[in-house]
Amino acid sequence: MKNNIFLTGFMGCGKTSVGRSLAQRLGWSFVDLDQVIVDRAGLSIKEIFASQGEQAFRALETAALVEVASRPSQVVSTGGGAVIASENRAAMRASGRIVNLTASVETIAARVTGDSERPLLAADASVERISSMLEGRERFYADADLRIDTTGKTVEAVASEVLDSLKGFL
Repeated sequence: MKNNIFLTGFMGCGKTSVGRSLAQRLGWSFVDLDQVIVDRAGLSIKEIFASQGEQAFRALETAALVEVASRPSQVVSTGGGAVIASENRAAMRASGRIVNLTASVETIAARVTGDSERPLLAADASVERISSMLEGRERFYADADLRIDTTGKTVEAVASEVLDSLKGFL
């Protein structure tokens, strides 16, 4: 049985921080899907977007996710747009539980401001831009087994909430 936990959500919602905490508490492996892509491509996410475009990045993302999902007992932090592709959601669902982390638009804006490594917000990390992107992705984020708002919560509090909610699964 594949018992992975896949963390989805917009940039700045805490997927990596919460994922590391969960993996440590469970004694599982932590996988940052964006880091897997960077390691394979030999380029940063920003460089992949700039030189090959978003479509090429999404293909690399799907290939990495399918491979990662084939292994058990992992907490996987996905990129913010990984849930858009139905094949990615299917791969996650087939090998674990999908936990969507959310945050208020203002919280996201505060968390990502000044981060030049986020290519989709590099030119505009305004509340309006983030709101628009969230609105376009909401139906994909909603396709999760569990949704947790991270606004105003510590990483440890969110990790505890995930573990409490998934007790029967783990």
